[in-house]
Amino acid sequence: MKIRQIIYTAVLGSALVSCTDGNDWGIDSAYDRLFGVNAEKISVTAEDLTAEVTFNTVKDAEYYIIEVSTDSLYDDVAMGGANAKVFGANKEITKSPYTLEQLVGDTRYYLRMKSMADGKNDSKWCYYKSGQTFKTKAEQIFYEITDADRFEDHVNLKWDAEKEATNIVVICGDEEVQNISLDASAKASGELTVSGLKASTAYTFIIYNGTAKRGTVVTTTTAAMPSGDFKIQLPATITALDQDIINDVVAQAQAAVGSENVSVTIGIPAGLTLDARGISADSGEPTGLYIPDGVSVTFFGLSGGETPVLNIVKSFNIKGSHNYIRFENINFTDGGCQYFINQSADAVIAEDLTFTQCRFEGFERSVVRTQGSPIITIGSINLDDCVLTNMSKGNGYSVFLFKLDTPAKQNIGSLNISNCTIDTAQRSFIETSVAPLKNGITITNCTFYNTIQSGRYLIDANGQPTDITLKNTILGKTYVETAKGVRTAGTISVENCLRTSDCVFASNDIKELPASDYSSADVFADPANHDFTLKINDRIGDPRWFPVE
Repeated sequence: MKIRQIIYTAVLGSALVSCTDGNDWGIDSAYDRLFGVNAEKISVTAEDLTAEVTFNTVKDAEYYIIEVSTDSLYDDVAMGGANAKVFGANKEITKSPYTLEQLVGDTRYYLRMKSMADGKNDSKWCYYKSGQTFKTKAEQIFYEITDADRFEDHVNLKWDAEKEATNIVVICGDEEVQNISLDASAKASGELTVSGLKASTAYTFIIYNGTAKRGTVVTTTTAAMPSGDFKIQLPATITALDQDIINDVVAQAQAAVGSENVSVTIGIPAGLTLDARGISADSGEPTGLYIPDGVSVTFFGLSGGETPVLNIVKSFNIKGSHNYIRFENINFTDGGCQYFINQSADAVIAEDLTFTQCRFEGFERSVVRTQGSPIITIGSINLDDCVLTNMSKGNGYSVFLFKLDTPAKQNIGSLNISNCTIDTAQRSFIETSVAPLKNGITITNCTFYNTIQSGRYLIDANGQPTDITLKNTILGKTYVETAKGVRTAGTISVENCLRTSDCVFASNDIKELPASDYSSADVFADPANHDFTLKINDRIGDPRWFPVE
């Protein structure tokens, strides 16, 4: 046993001497290299333009090289290819984690890395997830599209000009409709106007740098300026909408068309607040605006900013004969007139008096009042997508008041109110107590709250045979509990409506629509502060208050 131990010790000593002093066969330096990082422990957390790489460090490694590429990486691929980025050549990667910068958003990358040390052979390449990729997040270099950037046939786009971009793709629905290469001017300014679009249409805009997405925005073009024999956009420098402007526009239209009977569309620039009134040549006092006889007109609030405001200094006069008078995308305020229309002169509007996407605020009395003994003929009065707030403040006149001295001279077809919010009104909402509306009153998809003062009516036809139809409408809290419901000799039709528990009618109750167990606070998000977003599941009332799905 002692002899074996002596032999083993002698052999071991001989081996140690040979590692120190050299040997007869030599060592292949190709195998004398650093260990690589553990590929299974390489993890990547990617953002849009950066990615954090976490790895295990290696004993004796002084720094690391990381290479990413949009092309495949494997051992036979030389480092630093055309589509590659190499990090750490300056020996800065010495610990984990390390953040790769200046990547491209929405892009897949292959990744490999190796250990390095001066005077030693670098390790073999180690590949992220056995040659799989990681993907950066989608980037957003677009700035927000505002109302000032949207028009009926074009949209202004803006983005961070410091970020490289090559082209913008325009998508409508599922179809690519434009692919616009960015010229030097667009790249330098970070701005582009995309033209050739359709009105009232949703578009998606995607900005690329090569094949990489750098941002996406979605918007809808504005409504088209309504048709007419003659269209004109008023200059943004005007300070009032007066009779001289109306007369001048009509004269231009008649000269262009060659007829006195023309239809005119007048565009009012966005962002303007204008006093609407004429001026008496005799007294210099304000007078009501009117449309010359035989002319039909649409007043249209143009896109490109805040909705224009007309401050009604004197009530609008619909005297004369017209096919139609229309207002679209305009806000109205009471500039001391108390009424928007206070008609006491003969008037014929053969087709319609229509308000679309308008807002009435703070009128002391009525939106439309007829009075005296003129002959007034209107095919229909229509409100769609409007808001009426803080109306008939003085409790003196109904919001809509049809009360001629001579009933036979009233020839109004119908009053149609749809997709509207009526928020706070102290008098009756509609009164047609002298003569009927021949084709009735129809209220569809509307929201009412805080309306009807003591002893007044929601609708008062006072024995006249006016048919009344309520559809998909919410009747919220009444202004007082001594309010009254509907009085008519016509029929009352109710379809899919909701009445809150605090909508109380002391008399003339709408028996076809009994109160529910829901209060206004149960139905609306914050009605006291004019937020009527629905808290209930039913999609009912003014659609503007439907919750986003």
